[in-house]
Amino acid sequence: MHTARPKSHYRGFWAPWMFILASLIGKALNKKWLSCVSRQRQQYWWKGFLKQASRQSNTEGDLYRALDKLFLSSIILSTHSLNYFEIKPFRIKPYLIFAVTPPYGFG
Repeated sequence: MHTARPKSHYRGFWAPWMFILASLIGKALNKKWLSCVSRQRQQYWWKGFLKQASRQSNTEGDLYRALDKLFLSSIILSTHSLNYFEIKPFRIKPYLIFAVTPPYGFG
């Protein structure tokens, strides 16, 4: 089974990556969660971030700098996965593996 997500979303996440990033920055700088989303959801993202920062040996010192370094390294900031943590764009454009004939008048 395949799931298509827009560019604005990380693999496996329903929230846009900009929203997740804003939550993590807020927590790293202000030690507060955003009020517009549940605390539990943001805690899940935060724990995933700490796991990725620890994996990259970035937990010493400033968490904001660790967040910046992971973001620039194309790491999915909030994932708990140790296998599928990188953002890897398709090298070639995806295509259908079988021919599809659209209904008359479609497209």
